[in-house]
Amino acid sequence: MRYDGVKVPKRDRLGEENQGKEIIYNGVSPIYLVGLGAVWEGVARGVYDTAVNHIKNSIHQDTNKRLADYQAIRQELAKAKVHIESLGAWRRELASRLDTLWRSNSPQAELLIALTEFKVHASETANVAAAAALTVTGGYGYKKGALERYFRDARAGIGMGPSNIIARDWIGKTSVGLPLELFYEGGE
Repeated sequence: MRYDGVKVPKRDRLGEENQGKEIIYNGVSPIYLVGLGAVWEGVARGVYDTAVNHIKNSIHQDTNKRLADYQAIRQELAKAKVHIESLGAWRRELASRLDTLWRSNSPQAELLIALTEFKVHASETANVAAAAALTVTGGYGYKKGALERYFRDARAGIGMGPSNIIARDWIGKTSVGLPLELFYEGGE
């Protein structure tokens, strides 16, 4: 992007000219990625809690049993819960590492791939939880309301930048020693 004739006072600049990549790598992206992952963690927990509340309080009229009394439903919820519980400690550890890098004036870009991995896992976990919620609540989950909204929000996490498709490519590139090329010819 180029602006001709635009004057920005030095005090209002984020950095010096031609520092855009460094500002994104070491300032914007790390905080954005940990925050975005935290959002999907929250979506996952919200949809899970909503589904648990529904199955604990819904009774089949023909059998007089709560949905929570069915083993298959409990197992489906447990699968989602295991995924969700993997997020909190990982988020806190990444945030702590970001704080350490910031305090030592070290580049936060050192964590770019780890943060990208967290974003991918968190958004996919939100989708696992949303799918489980729709499965265990049956037709109720598809009605306009909290669960259908959580499902749409969870799906958005897959495509939200960096999309999981692009993010997995970055992860794969670094796994095999290829450069990310984010800001270069042939990059995304």
